This record gives sequence, structure tokens and C-alpha cells, in this order.
Amino acid sequence: MERHSPLTLDQILTQLASVLGHKQTGTFYIATDNNTSCRFAVNAGKLTHCTHHRDQGEAALRSLLETQGGSCSFSENQLIRFRAEAAIEHQASLGRLGIQPIMPVRPKVLRLPVNTPRPQAVAAAPVLTGVNNHFYRGGS
Repeated sequence: MERHSPLTLDQILTQLASVLGHKQTGTFYIATDNNTSCRFAVNAGKLTHCTHHRDQGEAALRSLLETQGGSCSFSENQLIRFRAEAAIEHQASLGRLGIQPIMPVRPKVLRLPVNTPRPQAVAAAPVLTGVNNHFYRGGS
């Protein structure tokens, strides 16, 4: 796992919300400042499982919220096995964590009114034939 500068728990949860908003699939890892680890299974932008330290499922969410921060990373398309006890309900987990998926910003498309003249294509520079081009090369 890559080394990152310490983040607050709010910053880590914002990163998780971004992964959810982009509807990614994979495993979201957190290394807490308490020297514990947390893992979330994410499937198409939905939280499906969570483990933290020795806790699983809803208990893992509660114990994660007791931490102050740490570092995080996301491994796209890396799916690891979780026990059935680690299953969490997506909407309830968002409420417990106090986050909402952060949807990606879509660029606005500029639409011209129907009667607006379209810009003309720039004509290519004419090619001069029969002209003797000499280039100065810095000598005498």
C-alpha cells in the first residue's frame, strides 16, 4: 500500500464518498492512526461489507467512527473475501458514517441558439511554389 500523509476521519470518509459517487468496484482500505485497519467492499458504488480491527459489519462501522484519522487507498476491481458477518446495508451505512456519494462533475455543454452562425473553418496557408527559401543559419 502506498504511503500517504495522515488524513482526518472526515477526509477519509470524503474519499470513500467519492469512490461511491463514481460507482466504482473494489476494496477501500483505511490504516487508522490507532494502528488498526479497516476494509470496505464496494460493488458498483454500493457498500456491501466492512471490517475494522476485529469487528465486522455494523460493529466495524461503530468502531471506525471512534478513530481520529489515518490514511486510505482504493484498489479498483480488487475484490477480497469477507465473512457473511461483515455484510452491511448500503443506505444504513451511509447514514451511520454521515456521508453521501459525491457525484462526479460533468462538464457543461455549450449550446448555441439555432440561428447562430457557425464559425468558419480557418483556411490553410497557401503553399508557395517556385519560391527560393533561404534560411539564415548564423554564419557569415
